[in-house]
Amino acid sequence: MEAKEKIKKYKNQSIHYFNNAVNYIDSGDIEKASEFLWGSMAQALKAVAGSRDIWLRSHYQIKNYALELARALHDDSVRHTFDYAQSLHSNFYESGLLLEDVVRAAEDVKKTVRQLLALIPD
Repeated sequence: MEAKEKIKKYKNQSIHYFNNAVNYIDSGDIEKASEFLWGSMAQALKAVAGSRDIWLRSHYQIKNYALELARALHDDSVRHTFDYAQSLHSNFYESGLLLEDVVRAAEDVKKTVRQLLALIPD
């Protein structure tokens, strides 16, 4: 698969996962919503990295890239939202967050994913 196709795939998956998260929030399945919010954030980061010819293949690489990108952009919201999304990932396995927590996280993830995807040149 060519680089542009991979980037488009990551971007589309990010949007698709976010929409799935909203559907699961609406149905009350916050564990599934949590996992999709994490996936949306991770795919958005992979899309941005790919647009810069950086290919992330592990959770560790995604985390490090989120930290590097936050520093480069001078925007801690990227790091904070990544950390929040990471806690959502854990919520899928160790449920414990409230619906309100996941709804608030969804708002942060939506804002940050939009910001990230806007960094990708057309």
